[in-house]
Amino acid sequence: MKSKIIALCMAVSLAGLTSCEDYLTESNKSGLTADPFFATELGITAAVNASYSGTRLWYGKEFPMAFTETGTDLFLRGGDNKANQISDYTVDLNGAQTNLKDSWGHLYKALNTCNTALKMLPSPVLSEALNKQYAGEVRFLRAHYLWLITETWGNVVLLTEPTIGEVTTAKRSSVEDFYKVIFDDLNVAIANLAAQKSSTGRITQDVAKAFKARMCLTRASATNNAALYAEAATLAKEVIATGRYTLFSDFKLLWDMKNSEGGANSEVVYYVNYTNDDTMNGDFDPAAGKGNNSHLHYIMVYDKQPGMERSVLYGRPYQRYVPTLRLLDLFNEKIDQRYDGTFQTVWKANMANLKAGTVTGYAKMALGDTSMLFLKSVATPAQIANAANKYKLYDRNTMYKDGVLQTRSQFIQMSKHMDPTRLTANQEWSSRDGFVIRIAEMYLIASEALMSTAPTEALKYINDLRKKRAIPGKETDMEVAAKDLNIDFILDERGRELAGEMLRWFDLKRTGKLVSYVQKYNMDAKANIKETHMLRPIPQVELDAITNKEEFKQNPGYN
Repeated sequence: MKSKIIALCMAVSLAGLTSCEDYLTESNKSGLTADPFFATELGITAAVNASYSGTRLWYGKEFPMAFTETGTDLFLRGGDNKANQISDYTVDLNGAQTNLKDSWGHLYKALNTCNTALKMLPSPVLSEALNKQYAGEVRFLRAHYLWLITETWGNVVLLTEPTIGEVTTAKRSSVEDFYKVIFDDLNVAIANLAAQKSSTGRITQDVAKAFKARMCLTRASATNNAALYAEAATLAKEVIATGRYTLFSDFKLLWDMKNSEGGANSEVVYYVNYTNDDTMNGDFDPAAGKGNNSHLHYIMVYDKQPGMERSVLYGRPYQRYVPTLRLLDLFNEKIDQRYDGTFQTVWKANMANLKAGTVTGYAKMALGDTSMLFLKSVATPAQIANAANKYKLYDRNTMYKDGVLQTRSQFIQMSKHMDPTRLTANQEWSSRDGFVIRIAEMYLIASEALMSTAPTEALKYINDLRKKRAIPGKETDMEVAAKDLNIDFILDERGRELAGEMLRWFDLKRTGKLVSYVQKYNMDAKANIKETHMLRPIPQVELDAITNKEEFKQNPGYN
């Protein structure tokens, strides 16, 4: 079932469904309406499936991860980062950035595919039930793309009709106008779709409710709208109350490849399909990388360390993103199992036929022995003595001197996305599904949304989550009191739970904490960030292509 929607998305994408380079200056971006195939049930189904394709150019991809995780309080650029302007907010962050141009193009292509598919609905060749289902799925996907567009670039081009003919002008629409469409679309999706867990990657009512809860919280945070807070809480509680989703007792097991298929994972509400079959990894932009490549980007350079060689188990070390000291310090690893479930701190020597006495400086190291140990604390004299002649020790002072990152190639790496089931050590793609919404987020949304109006209930949801994440026997220690519950604590908890899941930049932006948190916790970017960076620069190729340049200008603060 997983491969079916992937194959159909790929087939329609490769057929030229969305192929524009400069979105605003192309004509008839979809090419669907002129083809009689798209007047058939099979053709309409293909167009609906193609509407999913844009999600596979966002989730599990390198640069969208850079946009959403680096340049925050949680992740810094690694030794081979390819988006330093994004992570550090340097002066050369501008409309010329290729990675931003590509994401703009991907999202507007995906939006136009949705608009074109919706133009075919309802169709007399489909049953009433299928018309409703398809409209619900595509309206959800359109809402999702519109969210990413407006939160990234602000008051930009809002399109709800397919592009027909040449477009040479651009009109700004307000963020409020974007959200009117987003909420209208999600309401239709909720009304039209079946109330069930997604088992194939298709959108269901549960997915739509969970995402609307996220959208209500997003707008409530930005506007202080009490009604939106209330609706966010209601929707989150409804998804929890279905009983179709349960929190794992073992956080590390949640990320095990045995549980990597979203439809079979009890925590996953919404996910994006991926597969280990490379013939189905034909995303319509090969530059984005094959399949789900998130496993590559958080891995440090381990294969040049004592007794180590590259392996399937330890992955391919792209060293793009490094945890901040702030992220590591969010966890109390003595009571919270999420530290061990999120990071890798020990490496075992794996060099073929390694024997003691053959590694220079580590005479006692043999195959299977500890090669490296990483500590977020300062090593004690006993720990230093124990490591001598045995393994390499990295401690807090080795990695972060006065909070400033010292080693961009060796660090405590995030392990959530790793895939030791790949076929070869250098394989770029993973069969791991991209987890977009987990039930844990619903607990966090409910707690945040209820914090001001129903603090006792808010406390229950946050403690229910924290107790489930406790090391067995430490549940009481993980509970917090009402006096502890505020927006900073919620953001801390979201960091512990959702690090690396492509939400942090959006969380800091919606709560107005982006600038202050980066200045306080991100030593690379603290001197550069300013209010300008609450939005990304519009790609210059789009501004060059339009004729009404005086009306549609670059976002403020960018050249």
